[in-house]
Amino acid sequence: MKLEEILKTITEEIASMISTKTVIGEPVNIEGKTLIPITKVSFGFGGGVGEGRNKSGNEGSGSGGGGGCLVEPVAFLVVTKEDVQLYTVKGKGAISQMADVIPEIMEIYKSIREGKKEESPEKEKSED
Repeated sequence: MKLEEILKTITEEIASMISTKTVIGEPVNIEGKTLIPITKVSFGFGGGVGEGRNKSGNEGSGSGGGGGCLVEPVAFLVVTKEDVQLYTVKGKGAISQMADVIPEIMEIYKSIREGKKEESPEKEKSED
C-alpha cells in the first residue's frame, strides 16, 4: 500500500468521526434545566512506507499508519427558561470549581433551614 493511500484512509476515518455532536454534546434535561456539554477534540495521525533488501538480497516492503483522538470536557451550558449560563471545567482546580457553586449550595441550605423553621412552630402546637 502506498503512503498516499494510507494517509487517505486515515483522514477519511477521522473525517467520519468529526461532527458538531463531537464538540457540542447531546443535551441532557434535568429538573427543568438543559445541560449541554462542550468538549475540545484533538486528532493526530501518521503513516509510513518502507522498502529494502536483507543480507540475502531478498526485497521487502512495509507500510503502516495510525491515529488517535482526545476528547476533553471544557464547559457546560446550562439553559433554563430565564437564562443561559456557561460553567467552564478546563483550567480550574477543584477549589475554583467549588467556589463557583458555593453560593448556590448556600441558597439551597438557607431555604431548607427556613423551611424547617416554619414547620417547627406547627409541630410544637400539635404536641400541646
